[in-house]
Amino acid sequence: MEFQKISGKAKGCMMVNEVLLSLICTMVLGGIWWFFREEDLPVSIHLVWVVLAVIWVVSLAAPFVRYERYRYRFTEEEIDVKEGFLFIERNIVPIERLHKIAMESGPVDRIFGLSKVIVTTAGGDVTIRFLETEMAERIVERLKTRINQYAVAEREEQKEDE
Repeated sequence: MEFQKISGKAKGCMMVNEVLLSLICTMVLGGIWWFFREEDLPVSIHLVWVVLAVIWVVSLAAPFVRYERYRYRFTEEEIDVKEGFLFIERNIVPIERLHKIAMESGPVDRIFGLSKVIVTTAGGDVTIRFLETEMAERIVERLKTRINQYAVAEREEQKEDE
């Protein structure tokens, strides 16, 4: 099965999240500068402006790069998620190892009609982000059905072994 691309709404969601984070960074740096403005610091206001400019450039570029790199796919045996901005991370999880499935959506996600599916294994969590809510619900149902099939097959094997 081919890798699936996330919804176009994800780009807007990523952008809002990045802008909010940049605003928080701007307020923190501005507050620190304001608090220490009378002190004789080795850091000039010019360095603060450079740092803020870098933060804003990266935050405005990141959503476009992350959107283009984010991919996911399901096979009968595994879930495969690729994502990243500077570093690309790939998570491959065997479906038979899933312990828990959860669907979440934060305030910004809900504005864009997006959700995320979190699958938990003994080794940790894997999150499939920026899914349209209807797609996330279908994925949860599909995974739940597949997990139940594994559980039934495992119980039948145990009965045969006895």
